[in-house]
Amino acid sequence: MDSSIPPILRLATGHGLCIACAVLLYLVGVPAAVAQAEASNDPRWQFDGNLRVRWETLEDSFRLAAPDRDELMLTRLDLALQYDAQRWFGRVEVQDSRAWGDKMLSPLGTDDVNTLEPVAAHLGLRWASEGMLNGAWILRAGRMTIDYGSRRLLARNRFRNTSNAFQGVRVSFEREASQSEVFYTYPLQRQPTLLDGDKLRENEFTLDKAGRSERFWGFSHDWQLPDGGADMAVYFFASELSDRPGRPVADRRLRTLGARLLDSSPRWEWEFEGAYQWGRSRKSAVDTASPLDHEAWFVHAHAGLTLRDGLSLQLVWDGASGDRNPQDSKNQRFDRLYGARAFELGPSGIFGAGIRSNLRSPAVRLRWRPGTEHQFLVSLRQLSLDSARDQAPSALRVDASGLSGRDLGRQWELRWRWQPAAQSWATEIGAAYLDKGAYFSGTNPDATLNPAAPSNSRYLFAQVNWRF
Repeated sequence: MDSSIPPILRLATGHGLCIACAVLLYLVGVPAAVAQAEASNDPRWQFDGNLRVRWETLEDSFRLAAPDRDELMLTRLDLALQYDAQRWFGRVEVQDSRAWGDKMLSPLGTDDVNTLEPVAAHLGLRWASEGMLNGAWILRAGRMTIDYGSRRLLARNRFRNTSNAFQGVRVSFEREASQSEVFYTYPLQRQPTLLDGDKLRENEFTLDKAGRSERFWGFSHDWQLPDGGADMAVYFFASELSDRPGRPVADRRLRTLGARLLDSSPRWEWEFEGAYQWGRSRKSAVDTASPLDHEAWFVHAHAGLTLRDGLSLQLVWDGASGDRNPQDSKNQRFDRLYGARAFELGPSGIFGAGIRSNLRSPAVRLRWRPGTEHQFLVSLRQLSLDSARDQAPSALRVDASGLSGRDLGRQWELRWRWQPAAQSWATEIGAAYLDKGAYFSGTNPDATLNPAAPSNSRYLFAQVNWRF
């Protein structure tokens, strides 16, 4: 990367063609088509655009190898065209995600960069049925992003700079207070990969691939309990992943069965979600031994209370199993599949201290919404390992002896979001502080894993989001 070119100039040249096409399409073509369709009651066309620019900085990272001070500029441009008729619908969406200013040891990857990628290109059909299966059906086929339930195991990423996307078929069925869905997909493998580090750092374009080496399928059923009670959901996900030429991965053949129960009122709300995971898996991409028996779990629980208008308090507990014994024939490290985490475990990006794997984490969260334009969040979260002998996923550290203990530290988080009324833009500023625990303090006899007297990690981000 040519560091002599200012990041703001590389941003402008990198997105210039995309933005010019978007503005031309929006100002000339799409509004006229929409107006003509509405005037004649014909099918409706809709164009959506979104540009987000974010700056991040991190000092004294908790990772094993990282710059003393890391800084990154991230941009994400979404352009989407949607067709919607009475029965037929379709969507085409291109997402352009880029990063500038990374250093040699920056944790830059395909979660930051994915240039000019069609994350959605699908057709859909709606129809109604009667009799025993009285209800509404929706079929989607093609490329798509998917949000399901709590988004902890399957999500379209929001804070992260790139999005999970899938190629396949989804069928959903809705009736009264319930919804069922079944899907079969090939997840898109984002390109270029970490093996093509120079291409990744230069934001080069390579079309994502979907192949038989990675499959994801399952079904879910969501419903409301009688008499307007709590909402209940059960789901089953199957994930299969194997090596392909030029792409070594941690092979897995996993099944995940989970359930979620939640309820709320104007005064209080609560939620419980848990999942059991089994199958066969390897612990890393470089592991060449036979896959291990996989048995793992994750749990989330929280209770919230509204203290007064706009002010609420939450008590939270998150847990996900880690591998108890690295020498046996089992892998007990929970695989978080295609879930999101920033909305709950703290900012990801170049920070990302909290990951839903090998984790025990109680937290207290305070939210305040003084009106409709401003939102504030204050959170304190304890981060600990479920198994001291397994990997600390966010830090990429392993102490097979377990002598470093479980305590990763205490994570403070602050956020402020401002969405002016009747405006198409919003701004957000956030910070996180990791008061590092004993795991990083040098108690491990291997000094290369835990340098003595570490400084605490300090993270800051600021972003602007514009919809057009």
